[in-house]
Amino acid sequence: MAPDSTARPDLLYAQVENSLRQKIISGELEVGARLPTEQELCEQFGVSRITVRRAVQNLVDEGLVYRLRGRGTFVSAPKRMIRKGSPNYFGYHAFSEVGGKSPRRVLSRETLSATGRLAKALEIPEGSRVSMVERLIFEESIPIAIDYVYVSAQLFPNFLEDLGEDMSLYSLLTSTYQCALGNEELVLDVSTARESEARLLSCFVGSPLYVLYKITRDTDGVPLHYSKSVMRGDRASFRFVISPDGRVVTS
Repeated sequence: MAPDSTARPDLLYAQVENSLRQKIISGELEVGARLPTEQELCEQFGVSRITVRRAVQNLVDEGLVYRLRGRGTFVSAPKRMIRKGSPNYFGYHAFSEVGGKSPRRVLSRETLSATGRLAKALEIPEGSRVSMVERLIFEESIPIAIDYVYVSAQLFPNFLEDLGEDMSLYSLLTSTYQCALGNEELVLDVSTARESEARLLSCFVGSPLYVLYKITRDTDGVPLHYSKSVMRGDRASFRFVISPDGRVVTS
């Protein structure tokens, strides 16, 4: 639908914006669909490039679409909020609207020798044996993350067999291994998708990614696991509530 030609020029962007938003909400423009180019939108709505850019930028700011340099503007998938929820930690069960239903597919299982970073994270001597499981995490049928989990093979000798295809790591630690979970150390970084990551996550090369590093300890301070999660930036947001004394509290 073309904008009202009698509308004030400074309101034309809102009509373009609302028209595109309605197409996204209704599903006419599906998740992953590329929006028409600026020139195509100008011709479609009979407005200037400045008007189109403002309308599209508002949709980007709202999170409904995202831009990839040299490729265009695409419809975003709805984001999920990852938050701390006692007694849950920052695992995929923390997707607040999903309720813990995040299917997983094992990509590889390996035994490695601990190099500097792994040895330091797990507080074990360099060269010690480490078990690693790489899994692809889904939200329904959409891949959202690649998860690499490392544990000391001496501490958990049967880990490669025990961590099942669709099992929560935290359930394994608490229910099967009877570990009492203590503090969890988190480092959140950002990156862009390389070709191998884009292929697994069904996104474009260069798409924004979160990289979440975690060390979970038991109540005695012993590291139980070290993990690296590479997550699609268009699928999640992180929410933290900080107490006056600097603690991350239940949100």
